[in-house]
Amino acid sequence: MDEGDRRFWDGYWADEPPTLMARTMTAVLDRIKLEYLRPILPPAGRTLEVGSGSARLSCLLAVAGYRTVCLDISMKGLMAARANYSATKASGWFVAGDGFGLPFRDGTFEAVLSTGLLEHFEDPSQVVLEMVRVLRPRGVFYSDIVPRKFSLFRSLEWVGRVKRALIGRAEPEEKFHERSFTAREIRDLLERCGLVGARVFPAGVVPPYVPLLHRSRRLREAQFCLVERTRTFWKRLDGTRLAEWLGFYYFACGTKP
Repeated sequence: MDEGDRRFWDGYWADEPPTLMARTMTAVLDRIKLEYLRPILPPAGRTLEVGSGSARLSCLLAVAGYRTVCLDISMKGLMAARANYSATKASGWFVAGDGFGLPFRDGTFEAVLSTGLLEHFEDPSQVVLEMVRVLRPRGVFYSDIVPRKFSLFRSLEWVGRVKRALIGRAEPEEKFHERSFTAREIRDLLERCGLVGARVFPAGVVPPYVPLLHRSRRLREAQFCLVERTRTFWKRLDGTRLAEWLGFYYFACGTKP
């Protein structure tokens, strides 16, 4: 990443309060991801999250007893991660670094993961190769990838853009570089980088984020409670053709031989 990327993410994570305890749609998605992830992880060990940002998933793993390392290029992102760990009284390690050259020896971790990272690069191969390098043999690679595509969760984002345009608030400098991944492209990427048993499926069909609704904590939490109570229904949609159309992300995992 260049210095412009670092500045963008520092601005993105600036003054971010603890996010793990927030009752939002992302909290529902985090719980579903963890339900998929836990059965394929070793029962204990060291995990590394690359491009961790606020590190919600790593924090949940730390609470479950894993020795977690969070790496991000943004110091503000690492501060957001520390806030989540502090809020849950979990322990972990926080490292400033770049996913294109991870500062760890080969075979250091039992699991490596990223959440919403790989879609930010035109070619994320080097990042995946680095993640595989620091993974021990038979270790688990996991990533959820949020491609540039329509999703039910993001379907009302235009409301926020219209509001910002009306009040004259400029959009932040665009550094997301989200690419339009397909499941086949993700599977090919994992296999090219040396992973076996790659599994990729569309997921994350949840009701839309409503910018105006989320200004009210009461309405926001009411939506959360409704979706949390019906979480099994939403989870059943994962891996279906409907999820390919309306899903928010792809679940992707593999094993290092």
